[in-house]
Amino acid sequence: MVPWRRAITFVRAVDERAAEQVVPFRWGRALIHRRLELVHDLNYLIVDRVDGADVGALTAEANRIQGEAGIAHRRVNVDDQAAADRLMPSFAAAGYQAERFVVMVHRRSPGRQVDTSGVREIDWTQLRPARELELRQQPWAVAAAPGLVTQILAKHELTASRIHTRYFGATVDGGIVSSCELRTEGGVAQIETVETLEAYRRRGLSRAVVSAALEAASGYGFVFLVADANDWPQEFYRRLGFDEVGIESRFLHLPDG
Repeated sequence: MVPWRRAITFVRAVDERAAEQVVPFRWGRALIHRRLELVHDLNYLIVDRVDGADVGALTAEANRIQGEAGIAHRRVNVDDQAAADRLMPSFAAAGYQAERFVVMVHRRSPGRQVDTSGVREIDWTQLRPARELELRQQPWAVAAAPGLVTQILAKHELTASRIHTRYFGATVDGGIVSSCELRTEGGVAQIETVETLEAYRRRGLSRAVVSAALEAASGYGFVFLVADANDWPQEFYRRLGFDEVGIESRFLHLPDG
């Protein structure tokens, strides 16, 4: 299996386990979680194949399936990069925003030695306050739907209950200020949710927690992460030995207001 496909298969499998319902449709399947209906990563359509599909048909399926489930947003993931690129203008015309993420695989040693002595493995109860603070400090949180932050935190807990998850954190004055997750199964490991509180950035803490997770994942043959294609962290991950192997394309339509 090619690296991009191996990573996407892992992510989709974890998300399916967390779904309350998996709804098949002509071009793939939809994940539904009504209790956490605000969380995009638990409620979206996966387009596995595009034979005979156009944006009108795909958005109609999103309206049907997500509408019947009471989901307000619409999200369609197109797991065929050539098709995603081809369909992007039509999705834009239909009011969908393209979200592109790079899938990166760890293949090289980091550019320099990283001191991980200040990082330790922690549990979710220790991490949760910092994770909640980081979410509430995000620009979107001010206008977010009531309950969104609580649902995102519940999503993290739900995912961790479906796959072996470890947490690594760096502390300052006894508080967790930087952290990441490590999800593992079989020969695959995924590093996820790398976060550092804004007041503690540019101190090398993210580098340290990711490096600690990489050390813990050293026995796995395939280690990857997913990063926003339009943001700077992908350059940071390259310096830690990650290389891009493909793009994950998502198309999102938010409810009016």
